[in-house]
Amino acid sequence: MQNYNSIRNKFINSWLFKDKLFWITFPSVFIFDQITKYLVYSNMYLGESIPESAFIRITYARNTGTAFSLFRSYGDILLYLSIFVAVFFTIYFIFIEKPKFFMRLFISLVVAGALGNILDRIRFGYVNDFIDVGSWPIFNIADSSISIAITIYIIDTLILSRKKDEN
Repeated sequence: MQNYNSIRNKFINSWLFKDKLFWITFPSVFIFDQITKYLVYSNMYLGESIPESAFIRITYARNTGTAFSLFRSYGDILLYLSIFVAVFFTIYFIFIEKPKFFMRLFISLVVAGALGNILDRIRFGYVNDFIDVGSWPIFNIADSSISIAITIYIIDTLILSRKKDEN
């Protein structure tokens, strides 16, 4: 019972519930993702592009796979895997001591992106994509959020942490 109370108190007193960076970034990115997806799927038909031919366009697409349209035939498995990963990382980060700025930004962006795409999968059975850049697969704000988060994590881990170790 004491172990349960210790875990419960650590959860309740977690940095995550008090962190301004998280509570500004996470809902802002999540809401922006959902609004942009709504505007596209409610005002465009599937496959429509604005403008019709340009390097950067808004093109309405549906993605049953992961980011960049990989693993398209695994929609249900991807939904459950996405939920598991989002819950796992959220709980993991709740129980660590207050992380540094870049890790908190990483957490905020990953959670916002994951939940944005999870919500689409639950509501529609696919993810609404619309950002069309050259020959790159069509993506959305949630995908961008996750990609930016991973880039931040890599830069922080490989470059910034090394510089701290050298000093």
